[in-house]
Amino acid sequence: MKRKRIYAILMVVVMVFAAGCGNTEDANKVETAMTESNTSETVENRNSDATDRKTVESESSAFESDDIDSKITEKDDSELDLKDYYYSMEDRTVCNSDENIFGSVIYNGTDFTGYVTTSKVPIYAKNGVKMGYVKEGVDIIILGEYGGWCQFDLDGENKYARLSDIEENSITMDERDAIAMAEEANKQEQASAKTETPVETVPSEQPVQVAPVETESVESEKYTPDEAIAVFRAEMEAGGMSWNPSIKDVVSWGTGFLYLDKGYAEWAAETNLESAAIGGHGGNSWTEYYLEVTGSDEECVYYTIWSD
Repeated sequence: MKRKRIYAILMVVVMVFAAGCGNTEDANKVETAMTESNTSETVENRNSDATDRKTVESESSAFESDDIDSKITEKDDSELDLKDYYYSMEDRTVCNSDENIFGSVIYNGTDFTGYVTTSKVPIYAKNGVKMGYVKEGVDIIILGEYGGWCQFDLDGENKYARLSDIEENSITMDERDAIAMAEEANKQEQASAKTETPVETVPSEQPVQVAPVETESVESEKYTPDEAIAVFRAEMEAGGMSWNPSIKDVVSWGTGFLYLDKGYAEWAAETNLESAAIGGHGGNSWTEYYLEVTGSDEECVYYTIWSD
């Protein structure tokens, strides 16, 4: 009887051991299946990440290659009802919608490169339609460039033109100033020559040498009224303010002026940006503005401004 009990116990131990071996084999099978599943998920995730990167790169490339020229509408002069304005000849009826093909791109900042037109320059409205020409002898301050196109202020409104058209039909302001200084020096030399008294020479004496008149080129320390307003606007918009003529009819206004001395327009814009950050009642910052020039003299340019 005792032997039977021992034998029964040994059978139980053997069965338990066998069951344990079976569980270990099943566990190994489960672990192998989980490893294969994880490997499959890792490969799939890598493929998905690569696809996402390609999509982002494709979208980024599409934005960077945004082709403004494909959205431009060219018009002959015969198709335009051109009106004569102070700085331009325009058909302002072509801009009859809020569409802005230039607003969806980011303009690269400039150092306020200035040009003076030597002949008329084709200009375009914000919807991409050719609307007329800038006249000869007009100052153009470039506010931003993108894809061969420029944005600039003309009589208080944003206008657009190809940079190549501006360069072909203009000289830079530096070139204009150099020409003006050369002409002034030439006038002084001619005036000096006319007032000189002829010197009689004595045979025994050396002839008198007349020293040439030297003129020192001095760069202008002042902006023109147009330049001062353009610099002020560029600084305001670089600081986050948006140009919006529509606020003129819904918000209050104030008057201001800019001294034409270089550096003042920049300082005035910085001060206005600080005031805009404070905003009106309730601590709401101003983000939009609009201004109109009301006059100028040798010292200042005067304007009325609206902010919201």
